[in-house]
Amino acid sequence: MAQAPVVLENVLVGMADLFGVDGAALMLLDGQDRLRAIGASDDDGIALESAQESVGDGPAIASAVRGDLIAINDLHAATPLGFPHVAAHAMPVRAVMSVPLVEDAELIGVLDFYARIGREWGPAAEQTGSCLGELMVIVLRVLAESRTDSSPSGQM
Repeated sequence: MAQAPVVLENVLVGMADLFGVDGAALMLLDGQDRLRAIGASDDDGIALESAQESVGDGPAIASAVRGDLIAINDLHAATPLGFPHVAAHAMPVRAVMSVPLVEDAELIGVLDFYARIGREWGPAAEQTGSCLGELMVIVLRVLAESRTDSSPSGQM
């Protein structure tokens, strides 16, 4: 379905606006269980996801490995508080929250929220990120079902 990338980009833009961050980006697991950049709300998100994919490290990858939310206040900080090797390729992104996406008890990807300035995420932000992650899983499920549904009766 050709509309899926546009819908996904619109959802990411809307989630970033709702969360009050500069952007949102998505990585999904491929057939070899590697995270791959799928989409973003803007070019900075694409750079962030591409950097993590090429470096093989970053908050999204750490989130996937741990199966837990990772909140980085300043990507440029020294490891373990930051990922300076990713930050060098993801300018001007500074703060990142990576939320694991789980469907039927299986990791399917990671949703990243980011800011262009350092940011303290805090518990309320982490709760919001987790809720938006759950919403993204639903969006992905609906998009997948709409791609496999060839009957006109399946449309609303």
